[in-house]
Amino acid sequence: MASHKPPNASAFGRTSERIPKPLSSSRSRQWNGILVELYRVHDVDFVKTVPEHTITVFLRGPVDLLQQRYGHVVRRTMHAGDVLVSPAGEPKALRHREEAELVKLQLAPSHFAGIVDELHANGSGPVELLDNFGTRDAYIEDAARRLLAELETDNLAGPLYADSLATALTVHLLRNYSTAGKISPVSSPKLPRFKLQRVTDYIDDHLHDELTLQRLSATLSMSPFHFAHAFRKTTGLAPHRFLTQRRIDRAKILLCETDLSITEIAHQVGYAHQSNFSVVFHRVTGRTPRSYRSEG
Repeated sequence: MASHKPPNASAFGRTSERIPKPLSSSRSRQWNGILVELYRVHDVDFVKTVPEHTITVFLRGPVDLLQQRYGHVVRRTMHAGDVLVSPAGEPKALRHREEAELVKLQLAPSHFAGIVDELHANGSGPVELLDNFGTRDAYIEDAARRLLAELETDNLAGPLYADSLATALTVHLLRNYSTAGKISPVSSPKLPRFKLQRVTDYIDDHLHDELTLQRLSATLSMSPFHFAHAFRKTTGLAPHRFLTQRRIDRAKILLCETDLSITEIAHQVGYAHQSNFSVVFHRVTGRTPRSYRSEG
């Protein structure tokens, strides 16, 4: 690797045809503002445009990585847990020979800008995400692993969970990897009783749907960001945890008071697969749906 002297993007990353394909992707999921993809690659040499803010978390190393962007060439040995933060915009060229396993989190600039507007309304000037080539950040690594786990367990917790993680991750990036400077802690008042009743009624009426922060916040004419904070402050639970609890509460009633099959109950409370429903039910109650029905 020491012999590489790329003066520009054409000197390495000679073609975009070798851009690897992901092993798994959230592209088909209803996840707002974020795309999660898992890669296992080696002998990488390509130039790629960066239309989204991209956070790369290495899951395995070491990887001797060379990057060219903004006219600069940087090189670093990446280990498991190392993070790259690449703001949207300038194309970048990448090269490494070793096998790497990594997860990429792509945030839509519009999603990032929306949260900037919420948190930096009184700030001066535009806010930009900053490039960071190789850092250790336990928060980002944990968020990436949680999102990857959600992807690999077939949407077990649902898009509301992914929405919440994406929003929290964006706030973390804004506070630690942007030109925004100091961001004040979020201060959201509790929801009035009538608003809490309205949104909980909506949740109860749509347990079978793939609910998102956007849908729930729209019932109260609030932004997703402030709704999530106000809801948690009011109920003590994040929206996705509240939704899970309501689904399991409804499932308990259906198990005890109806003859519906467990598969039918799973569908009625928002789980496409009985296996996912059974995992969540056991996680919440410590019992399987079948044992709960027989012992209840």
